[in-house]
Amino acid sequence: MAKKVLVTEFIHPAGIQLLETEAEVVRPSAVSAAALKEAAADVDGILVRVAPIGKEVMDAAPKLKVIGKHGVGYDNIDIPAATERGIAVCSTPEANSEGVANLAITLMLATSRRLLECDAFVRAGRWSGKDELMGHELLGKTLSIVGVGRIGARLAQIGQAAFDMKVYAYDPYVDQPTLAAKGIIKVESVDELMPVADFVSVHTPLTPATKGIIGAKQFDLMKESAFLINTSRGPVVDETALIEALRLGKIAGAGLDVYEQEPPSPDNPLFKMHNVTLLPHMAGASFESMERMATHAAADILAVLRGDRPKYPVNPSVLQ
Repeated sequence: MAKKVLVTEFIHPAGIQLLETEAEVVRPSAVSAAALKEAAADVDGILVRVAPIGKEVMDAAPKLKVIGKHGVGYDNIDIPAATERGIAVCSTPEANSEGVANLAITLMLATSRRLLECDAFVRAGRWSGKDELMGHELLGKTLSIVGVGRIGARLAQIGQAAFDMKVYAYDPYVDQPTLAAKGIIKVESVDELMPVADFVSVHTPLTPATKGIIGAKQFDLMKESAFLINTSRGPVVDETALIEALRLGKIAGAGLDVYEQEPPSPDNPLFKMHNVTLLPHMAGASFESMERMATHAAADILAVLRGDRPKYPVNPSVLQ
């Protein structure tokens, strides 16, 4: 009897095609807790993007052996619950680093050159007075990175190679020789990153230790000409403190792909700020990265179901 894999949301067709070489793909009637529990009743694997997979869904799936996360961050999956139940969890850490790093650079350019304001200026039928909209170049500026995993390291490489940027980084899990080999200056705290930065870009996963790691104190340490870029997770930045820093001119602007509440409330003050570029949590959603995430997640699910070791396990103790 063929194994069954629940795919909770849309993924690139290449991922579906790969799953179907060894399993039957099933879909939920809706992306709700009740629908997911119903659809999971007879499955061996789940491939999930952002739908929450907690212990209730796991307990509704007695045959469940593996959960494959379509993406890098897996905070929507209850990892301790999966481990306790002997369910392997895999992610796709190498799939979207290029897309996210590319978009972080895009946000740096968009905010520093005031692209949205320029666009609105032209659409309003204006042409003269454009000197009011002058911005800043990236060349030779200082980039401070919070979290130097695959994405942060790739961003550093782009900044150095394309714009001759000086790069500082905070990451307690990466040692100084490793960063030095990449031309990155290691600091021992987030606070040390702030005063030197023209751009602060956040690339750390959301954990209890990183929640609110950038707040009012850190904004007070930044230059008034500096920009914050966040393509990681919204709660890593204290959004209330960010709004206040932008309102008071403590920093020049921000480029955000993520928010404390997603989707953000329609009355979020960020929507009325001209010095903020806002995106709908799409940093990893290029055509290329979507295909990689789908196929990498599918490959690891199938590996677990056939008794092989997956390439990207999150809770490897289960596999022993």
